[in-house]
Amino acid sequence: MESVRPPSGFSAEIKNVLRYSARPILDGIETEDILVFFITGNPGLISYYEPFLATLKSLLSTSFSSSSTRFHICGFSLAGFDTLKTQDEMICTLPAGLQDQILRIEILLHKEVRLIRPPLPSNRSEMAPKVILIGHSVGSFILLEIISRHLMNVKSGREDFQIVGGILLFPTITHLSKSSSGLVFSKLCRIPHLALVAGILVRTLVFVVPIAILYEIVKLVTAFPMHAAKTTTAFIQSPIGVRQALHLAKDEMLMITGDKWQEEIWGATGKPKEAEQDTASPQLVFYWGKEDHWVANQTRDELIAARTSQSIKRTGLGRENRGPYMLIDQDSIPHSFCIDHSEVIAEKVQQWIKEIVDVETRRDSS
Repeated sequence: MESVRPPSGFSAEIKNVLRYSARPILDGIETEDILVFFITGNPGLISYYEPFLATLKSLLSTSFSSSSTRFHICGFSLAGFDTLKTQDEMICTLPAGLQDQILRIEILLHKEVRLIRPPLPSNRSEMAPKVILIGHSVGSFILLEIISRHLMNVKSGREDFQIVGGILLFPTITHLSKSSSGLVFSKLCRIPHLALVAGILVRTLVFVVPIAILYEIVKLVTAFPMHAAKTTTAFIQSPIGVRQALHLAKDEMLMITGDKWQEEIWGATGKPKEAEQDTASPQLVFYWGKEDHWVANQTRDELIAARTSQSIKRTGLGRENRGPYMLIDQDSIPHSFCIDHSEVIAEKVQQWIKEIVDVETRRDSS
């Protein structure tokens, strides 16, 4: 692979927030706003996903060009991975554990909903954007936790917007420590102060190696494309990025164990016509890796068997039964799809979003 040299004056500074605005509102045309909110895996740098989200934005703009539906797309780096200081980091103490990450993402989601919704004094629930969450790896675990909290808050009247769908890409949601990589990392976690010591060693390396040379080393060792190599360089160079990644991974090993979610999350509240529109379970799509080193095949297959009804297996997403739609990859796409396979995953996600929107349109008109 031909090396792409960093430009003169190269900087590893990357974006900590990605936002893709919806198309302008045309006069006299009613529109429906949908917020597509992306949650990263670990390491939680949103710049890894820039080609994926940019492609997804383009595909949605094309497929809904004649529709009244408008899409807002955004995603944030997880706490502790920001390469620039932001006020968001005041939400939790760094390095942040998994519960702190969940709380921060929930707060950021609510802020995005407020940014999109017009500040009207009445009928605000009708003007709120519908939300589709997308999570990758541990971001899928965070996604399910956000939905669980959201359903409780809607019932108690504390939230007045809808999460209508969730797309879980290569999800690590149960028994992470039983995966092949989880088994290895679980042993490493027994080393005292591993995250702190590793962070210090990496910071020492960054101190003595110029950033442009570090970038070339990353390119050579990983063979990553430019966007991923630049993001990895920024990750290594960031104040506590490596320490944060290891700290979070240790927390994942402890928290991601059995299937902990109530039946409501899995669409067991009944058929859409039997449930109130604002409390019906979101449509969920799970896209599993065929041989994912962060997901044990046995735990994946057991969850699919336990949580996917035969009707969903036969008919797919968007049918009368609101159970989760689960697929196993047949295209040899790796767990870290955002490195080299952004476009093909974006095409799949665009189709699932279209089906979720179609379901909601039918429900709204019934």
